[in-house]
Amino acid sequence: MDPELPLSVEEICRKLWGEPPQGVERILPDGSDRAFFRLRFSKGSMILLMHPEGVASGENDSYVALARHFRKCGISVPEVVAYLRERGLIFMEDLGKQRLQEAVVEAVDSDAVRSLYDPVLRLLLFFQLRAKEGFDERWCYQGARYDVALMMELESGYFLNAFLKGYLGWRGDEGPLWKEFERLALEAARAPSLVVIHRDFQSRNILLPEPHRPYMVDFQGARWGPPQYDMASLLLDPYVSLPPSLQEEFLLAYARLQEEAGLLPAEEFLRDYPPVALHRNLQILGAFGRLGGARGKTFFLQWIPTALKTLEALMKANPRWDCPALKETLQWARMRILRPTYGDTDPTP
Repeated sequence: MDPELPLSVEEICRKLWGEPPQGVERILPDGSDRAFFRLRFSKGSMILLMHPEGVASGENDSYVALARHFRKCGISVPEVVAYLRERGLIFMEDLGKQRLQEAVVEAVDSDAVRSLYDPVLRLLLFFQLRAKEGFDERWCYQGARYDVALMMELESGYFLNAFLKGYLGWRGDEGPLWKEFERLALEAARAPSLVVIHRDFQSRNILLPEPHRPYMVDFQGARWGPPQYDMASLLLDPYVSLPPSLQEEFLLAYARLQEEAGLLPAEEFLRDYPPVALHRNLQILGAFGRLGGARGKTFFLQWIPTALKTLEALMKANPRWDCPALKETLQWARMRILRPTYGDTDPTP
């Protein structure tokens, strides 16, 4: 047995499946504090998710409730086989190791990438159409809606506190930035919260147990939100760095698909996409700053330049936002990223 796997799990497996695991593989999580294991049995395998403190948690409750709801709706997510709440243990269907990220990196040309994303777009559309049916806000973890307050705290505020200040050591005047963040959040809030969003719909959270058969994982942050948000997560995904031409192609394709399905006119979807995408980009940089800096998961630092470049491109493409403080800070960050330190006090604008 893996020494990090509690012996009590072996007894639980004996009771549930009639045998202990024949093999244990630790799966390295991304940003989560939870532990993941692949348990191998004589007749197959299973994934075990463990809360770090071995106790009941709201995050686990949300994951299980949402997984069961999504499965009931016919959405492709792993089946929860058993949930031992008080011990913080979730046993789930094993969907294998292949993620969309690796498949895209291995794709030989643009046509191969298109063949991977076509079923993903259709999975997203099906999710956005079906997940809202019977959706219970009590299942949500850390809030049930994507709104201005969430954008200010967990996206633009996250970018400021975790990325600029925490990772890059920025010590400038926050006042002008907060004013611009509020204006940008109000702009993004024009997009109506018509659907349930995954809120981290990117290539590392899309598994391919079979070629061109995508499944979603890591959806415990699901809540009501605008349909543009998950598309922004998918297209601005720094792990694969889709070329701008393919981003535009997939965005237009999805705008048409969701219009045909009765969600929003394509023109309205596209109109409100940029400010929503901006906030997703801010969230990405906040997460990378916190994970790669404060929490020492340096694995994430390699994607900061890509995410920063994408954010600058969004600002340049939308001059009507008129955010001089943010633009100046991004210019400083681009230079600073070449020599980052953690929480120092170097002069800033």
